[in-house]
Amino acid sequence: MVNLKFEWNKVVSHIPRRSIKFKIFLVSLLPTIALIAAAFFNHQYLTILGESAEQILSKNYKSIKAAQESRKLLEEIRNLFLAPVNRTERLADIPPGLVKKISDALDICRDNITEKGELELIDRLLERYSQYKKAAALLDKRKSKVWNEQEIFDIFAITAEMILTIDELVSVNEQAMERAEIETRTLAAQAQRNAVIFFGIIIVTLSSLNYFFSHRIVMPMIKLADQLSKIKEGSGDYPDMAIKADDEIGVLAGAFNQLFQRISHYDNHRDNIIAAEKEKVRQSEEAKVRFIADISHQLKTPMTSLSMSLGLLHSRGEKLIPEKQKKLYDTAFDDCSRLATLINELVDVSRLETMSQPRPKETLNIKMVITESVAPLVKQAEKKGISIHLDIPDNLPDVTIDSFRFPWVITNLIGNALRYTSKGAIIIFRAYRQGQRCYFQCSDTGEGIKPEYLPHIFDRFTQFSERGKSGTVGLGLAIVKDIIDQHGGDIKVKSRVGEGTVFTFWIPGSIKENTDE
Repeated sequence: MVNLKFEWNKVVSHIPRRSIKFKIFLVSLLPTIALIAAAFFNHQYLTILGESAEQILSKNYKSIKAAQESRKLLEEIRNLFLAPVNRTERLADIPPGLVKKISDALDICRDNITEKGELELIDRLLERYSQYKKAAALLDKRKSKVWNEQEIFDIFAITAEMILTIDELVSVNEQAMERAEIETRTLAAQAQRNAVIFFGIIIVTLSSLNYFFSHRIVMPMIKLADQLSKIKEGSGDYPDMAIKADDEIGVLAGAFNQLFQRISHYDNHRDNIIAAEKEKVRQSEEAKVRFIADISHQLKTPMTSLSMSLGLLHSRGEKLIPEKQKKLYDTAFDDCSRLATLINELVDVSRLETMSQPRPKETLNIKMVITESVAPLVKQAEKKGISIHLDIPDNLPDVTIDSFRFPWVITNLIGNALRYTSKGAIIIFRAYRQGQRCYFQCSDTGEGIKPEYLPHIFDRFTQFSERGKSGTVGLGLAIVKDIIDQHGGDIKVKSRVGEGTVFTFWIPGSIKENTDE
């Protein structure tokens, strides 16, 4: 039987360097990498844009806040000067540090210059503030005096100019903030459009790459499946698949190539078996034809002899001398015995036809089975002066057998030994266990079998000269082998002419072992 097991060590030696799993992982990794890259660049772009806008707007906001604070302080000082109802009243005191706060606010505006023209406005404010500071200091020294119209007018004029300049400064920063907002919205919209375009390019590129790689991965499978679908069972025409991919598909194609080689060998082996079986059937048919001719001849001879003996006894029995009558009676008896043996052999033909049908098995004490099977043959052996010895251990385990057919094996082997063994000979039947098998051996010291007959000893409808002389047609051993085969065992024979014959057969020790075998 051809061994169909794959030589996986040869297949495994071609381990793929680039497996399908790795390729699929790479294909699935591309979108992830692209999305991460897109998210990273988009984040960087928006971060820079946000930081820039935040920095600009923060400085504008600080300038506006400081300008408004300085304006508030100027108005507060002006209101202090306007507090007296008439000119006879004394001027209000300017709180300490109030003028200094104006200077601090203007310093903040100077430190946050971001727009064009803002520097000029700050310089003008600082210049007016210097004048304002001197005027305020002069008024502060003359607190004991009442109104001085020129001094009051000068400080109010400076205050008005500074407020106007502050309003211009606030306006410049507010316009800058409005422009920054518009620019930010424009840049955000542009960034959004760029992101849409970028993601569109990524999606198209990834789709193309996915289709390309999927095609590269799937096409070898499709070609392999197409080649396999074209194979016809038992056609004997198996393809040699080209191994183009260095991955699992290549390994699979190599495995299929090895499988096809094995199947091709199996087909050849199967064809040889079928041819051998056909030849065996042909030979069996020819043997059956020869068997029918032989059995007809063997039936005809004793029938003719019996008919002649009985005819002579019937027509001339009274005239014959007693010795002649006895001889005719003995001849008729021998012919009847021979006919009975031939008829029993014909019964064995029907046994061959029913032997293929399985029967239930039982687990029995094999020593008891052998003893009961041999018991009917002991008296027959004693009549011929032959001794039958049984060598069966008492501790032999129970064996699972067909209780109907298996005893027939024992009786047939011992019966054959009795048939071909002379007076004074010994027949020994042994049973023993070796490993998981139960062995049985039937040996005799009879005539033996010629070497040219041994290869065909178990063939059906095969006669040898010794069997023909004994009045048998040669079916007993064929049935023995069929029964042993049904038990999952085997039988062998050794023989030497003039020294005797030994039949050895074995069967599994249990049903499980029989199934495994």
